Amino acid sequence: MELGKKILELRKKKGLSQEQLGDRIGVTRQTISNWELGETSPNTEQLKLLSKELNISIDELLDNDIKDILVEKVSNMEKLAGLILKIIKWSLIIGIGGFVLMIALRILVKRDTGRAIEESIYCKIYGEEHSYNVTYEELTGRPIGSGGDPYFDDILDLYKYDDAHQIFNVINDYVKKNGGTCVKVADNLNDVVTMEINDLTKTSMKLIIHDTSPNRIVYGSDFYLEKFDNGEWTKVRETGENYAFNDMAYYVDEHGILEMKQDWTYMYGELSKGRYRIVKGVFFDMDIPISDEDKINIWQEFEIEE
Repeated sequence: MELGKKILELRKKKGLSQEQLGDRIGVTRQTISNWELGETSPNTEQLKLLSKELNISIDELLDNDIKDILVEKVSNMEKLAGLILKIIKWSLIIGIGGFVLMIALRILVKRDTGRAIEESIYCKIYGEEHSYNVTYEELTGRPIGSGGDPYFDDILDLYKYDDAHQIFNVINDYVKKNGGTCVKVADNLNDVVTMEINDLTKTSMKLIIHDTSPNRIVYGSDFYLEKFDNGEWTKVRETGENYAFNDMAYYVDEHGILEMKQDWTYMYGELSKGRYRIVKGVFFDMDIPISDEDKINIWQEFEIEE
């Protein structure tokens, strides 16, 4: 309903003549007539007075005039929102599709390089000890990390080689030409050496070593125990100063097996209930006394019960 018709309808409901309504809001009868005929429209102040006299809010009074505009604006906003949502939707589809395609292409073209292998070489030259380790791709031999003693890096420019086996060969050839000796071994000997525990008590065990390493390994007299506590391994506190051991060094037999008795009575006394592991140091059958920092360790877990 138009504004003029609404004023007319509300005036009649109130039982007012055009002249009476005009007197109440300070306008002439003719002005009220012009409003009702739609020839003119009340201003803001006049709308406030009309709202009060006709007992209706300005929003309700103007509803029929602004409704179409508001509906059109809302409709346009809904259309715009719908368009934006469609753009976002297709952008996400295209983006995700492109990402998936990129990953798929990488998987298809990526070569299988195998697992990461870590190996170290220990050498003695000119009466000094030097070591170098390389982490490389199993199938390609490509180095992915290296470190250790900078001695060989400084004199052999090892960074220029793109094959780990070539790096080890260059080091070995150099040392041999200069009267030295080298031995190469995987950092984690547990891949080729396993230990089995029998006759376990709170003070000793029978240890059976199975060795498939190509190197001639000497199992030294040193060992220590660790206990798993609060989510980590910590060394068991020693109760004495004497290390009880049967022999100073051991070799596996022709079948790669070695049996020995380990007794820790004078080191730890009796062990309490818990999860433990025995850690043994490994040396090589060559004239190179390996320092504690470079020593290779192997270990085997066991459980002490009440």
